[in-house]
Amino acid sequence: MTRENILFAVVGLLFGYIVAFHIVVQVNQTQLATNGAQAAVSADTSVDESAIPTNDANDRQRLTSASELAAKSAREDPKDFDAQFKAGELSLEAGDGEGAIDFFTRANLLRPSDYDTLVRLGNANFEADRLDVAERWYKAALEKKPDDVGVRSDLGLTYFKRKPPQADKAVAELRRALEYDPGNVLVLHNLTLMLLQSRDYDGAEATLAKLEKLDPEGSNTPRLREELEKSRRESPAASGDKGQKKSPTD
Repeated sequence: MTRENILFAVVGLLFGYIVAFHIVVQVNQTQLATNGAQAAVSADTSVDESAIPTNDANDRQRLTSASELAAKSAREDPKDFDAQFKAGELSLEAGDGEGAIDFFTRANLLRPSDYDTLVRLGNANFEADRLDVAERWYKAALEKKPDDVGVRSDLGLTYFKRKPPQADKAVAELRRALEYDPGNVLVLHNLTLMLLQSRDYDGAEATLAKLEKLDPEGSNTPRLREELEKSRRESPAASGDKGQKKSPTD
């Protein structure tokens, strides 16, 4: 899957760092789907395990073929929950959000209370940029497992990706996720960035300090520190302070 057009107007953030943040969000969103797709492919003796994607174009083509085969099987037996779920997983992994929505919806009709299907419907709608629908499915999943940090983080991202971003709601969900898992590096990273976007520099500082203790050598941690300091220096409040120091009345 890809996460295109996730561009955030964070004061002082360099283009290269925006790309880095994009990758972190992508890892967070795709982890469950990737694991599920691997399990689905491995369980199907008619699909070669080499269908699991890599950066190689041939492997991507094999994944597409595996997705098409699973879709065909699911359509031939619409009452087979496992077939619908597997087809949804492979469609999602192949980047076909709309197809995934179709198969996961069928799976949900067959087993309305299945937790993993609720989560995947959230993921698929997020992939299709249907953020309000993704929000609804993530909330339905969280009613069953409120301590699922990954899903709660994804719910926060549905708010942050809105135009304009609903930063307050996004931050609230990530803070709640940290109540369940205070040491989650990914959530701390994303929360720091969201607070930067909101110009809550004190909040960003406190969150980043926790991240630095847990992941001081992380590829994004030092850059986050640089951008926080840069944003502080370039903020209107900082400029105002400098202006007062230069005032002849001082």
